[in-house]
Amino acid sequence: MATITIEIGKKNKKRLHPVSFLVCEGRTKKRIPTGITATDSELTTNGKRIREPEKAKMIEQKRRELQERLDALQLESLGTATMDAQEIAARLTQGEQVLDFFTFTDEWLRRHDIKGAKNYRTMLNRLEEHLGRRSLPFAQITYPLLDGFAQTMHDKPRAASLYLGQMRHLYREAMRRYNTDYDQPIQNDPFLRFRVPRQPMKKGVRALTLKQLLAIYRYKGKAHSRPQLARDCFVLSFCLMGMNSVDMYSAKTLTRGVLKYNRTKTKDRRSDDAYIEVKVHPVIAKLIKRYRGNSRVFSFHERYRDESTFNKALNIGLKTVGEAVGIDGLQFYQARHTFATLSRNLMHFSKGDVDEALNHVGSYDIADIYIQKDFSVINDNNFRLLDRVFGGSTAADANTAADSGKADAAKT
Repeated sequence: MATITIEIGKKNKKRLHPVSFLVCEGRTKKRIPTGITATDSELTTNGKRIREPEKAKMIEQKRRELQERLDALQLESLGTATMDAQEIAARLTQGEQVLDFFTFTDEWLRRHDIKGAKNYRTMLNRLEEHLGRRSLPFAQITYPLLDGFAQTMHDKPRAASLYLGQMRHLYREAMRRYNTDYDQPIQNDPFLRFRVPRQPMKKGVRALTLKQLLAIYRYKGKAHSRPQLARDCFVLSFCLMGMNSVDMYSAKTLTRGVLKYNRTKTKDRRSDDAYIEVKVHPVIAKLIKRYRGNSRVFSFHERYRDESTFNKALNIGLKTVGEAVGIDGLQFYQARHTFATLSRNLMHFSKGDVDEALNHVGSYDIADIYIQKDFSVINDNNFRLLDRVFGGSTAADANTAADSGKADAAKT
């Protein structure tokens, strides 16, 4: 009579023990992988059993399911030729469809070209590390599992918020794909009970004061040095309504003094493709000219292989700038925070206008249906802000701005 037992394998290259079900019939044997692995600490002293409660329960539940199938199979085959272990294992697993979170996510990432794919893969690696295996049936994604995963990142709130938010998104994507009105293989959405932790943020603390911003503006480093590049790009970001480094790296259109681009971070999930037009103020005309590119607006792509390397270089350079002007931990993204804060607190622009200038979706969905898009409002606001912040320094660059505009017109 055939039997099914749990087998703990020898350690693999990752120093993990693979767990399998061993089907034995006569002198024949066949292993059925579980996709589960265990560390030395999760095994009993003799290494023959799993003592980690959650894994032990999961494996035993699966063994009982296979045993029930085996009992039914043996009753069905009474009086017929004896099957060997390989055929029995094939019959036991035949037609078994287990919807797996890792498998679904890998396939989903292949079908969707998204900017955050790297973060999703990092989440999968972190989840695999937590589970001790690279398999997770959707039926096993429960409140306790999610809570346990969150606890492993209690000291990294941003990662906890990001990764569990991604899991929620993928879980519901799978429900939309596989569930129908008549068949619901993925049931009991655990995210109705489990609340994805929100990253604690102290609002406004990343913004600089006007005095600090002007100190960065007046900073002069060695020509062509990384700190000088970082300072210049920080000023560009502030004056271009908080433009991100990835968009500086990839923007391709500057026509008659107007920079046009789609915000990379959100263009894939917005109906307007996160499109924005930013009018170049005279205060940055020289910087625009200094870093003008050929195939793209700026030449940064000619110096750095990708946007991540470019952003890293900026933050390294800003560390030197910050030390020189007395700002600890200065980072590039603070230019965007500072633009938003001074627009609101110094100029008293409405939060709606600040949101639009930052190229956020905002909360005026119905009004947006009726109002034709016009970027002149936010650009007029931006010019008023820059005139107030930089004062007379803009006049000296006015002629350069005119020359730059002519050059842009010639290129287009």
